[in-house]
Amino acid sequence: MLGLDLATAETLLSAAGKPVRLVEVRSKKGAKGTDRRVIKTLETETETVVYWSAFKTEVENPSVT
Repeated sequence: MLGLDLATAETLLSAAGKPVRLVEVRSKKGAKGTDRRVIKTLETETETVVYWSAFKTEVENPSVT
């Protein structure tokens, strides 16, 4: 699950029949991002907890080395 986009991870886990709880994790800097990715999962007896964060993955000015 790690690294999957949030929608895909939620769909796969829901299909397994266990409730899914989503928990957003943010950095203290609060950088804006649009790419929602799974960073951690925790299985309990009653649910799967998915921790996710939004990443900024666009490259604005790539440098060529």
